[in-house]
Amino acid sequence: MTIVCATDDNFVQHCCVMLVSLLVNNDDVTVYVLTEGLLPENQAIIRDEVEAKGGTVSFLNVAPEVIDRFPMPPGAELAHISRATYYRLLMPELLPQDVDKVLYLDCDIVVNKSIAPLWHTDLKGMAMAAVPQVGFGSEAVRLGYPISYGYFNAGVTLMSMTYFRQNNLCRQLMDYIAQNYDRIKYHDQDTLNAVLHNQCLHLLPQWNMTASIYKPYYSSLCDRQDGHIVNDYADAKRNARQHKHDPIILHYVSHPKPWQHNCYHPLYRLYYHYAAQTIHFSHIKPQNPLTQRWAVIRQQLILSAAMVKQKLFCY
Repeated sequence: MTIVCATDDNFVQHCCVMLVSLLVNNDDVTVYVLTEGLLPENQAIIRDEVEAKGGTVSFLNVAPEVIDRFPMPPGAELAHISRATYYRLLMPELLPQDVDKVLYLDCDIVVNKSIAPLWHTDLKGMAMAAVPQVGFGSEAVRLGYPISYGYFNAGVTLMSMTYFRQNNLCRQLMDYIAQNYDRIKYHDQDTLNAVLHNQCLHLLPQWNMTASIYKPYYSSLCDRQDGHIVNDYADAKRNARQHKHDPIILHYVSHPKPWQHNCYHPLYRLYYHYAAQTIHFSHIKPQNPLTQRWAVIRQQLILSAAMVKQKLFCY
């Protein structure tokens, strides 16, 4: 199993927790870490964690001048996203040429079970596989492709490097950014959706349980166009209900994240379960239970108002 992730010096702790969660639940793992240049001590930390759990790791450097050309849209809701998110667009050129398939994982993820079935997914001749975000079809409209394709989250992506190289997709992705600089909001995820929406195999949410699945209005989400439901996501919703309390891959896609103050995610403690199994971060503790409980109550009040608004929109 070949895993790729990307980090900078600010995210090493979370990268390590993700990798340890992966390695305690999966065997025969090779890891490539994309970076613009980690401090030697941080490289050593990641290497310690991976090798202690039986994996192997290599570091691949990305040229900063390449990343400098990519847009970083402003906004408080995007402040937690670093330029490291763009590294994955360069994977076909950075990885050894004999690597034909990779599973890319964001670092704000915990892997809670074996992901061998995901690794062995048949891509059916497509470029990649990813999980659509239920109710995010409006992003497709913003990017200019048919809403029927939906909009996938790129935090967990199974990618054919062979397909990318044979079809010169790196160049297509770079060209899209150059020609649509002002249209991009969600960084490389927008770029991948815009270019590969019709070359992506859709997976069920069990392989990327994002924050919206835990919202009370999740079951009412849909994609509408001209007053008609285009995507109702019935299968995805059914799958999400089945796995939400015991996830395979849990993705803390929104903030506040488990290591941030006032996190209200119902499974935020899973992050600390795997932090406790690391060498360097086992001392990290969750926030005070009373503080967390208040954060949950406050968020429930906010979501109750949002749920009323969503129902008015969808019905």
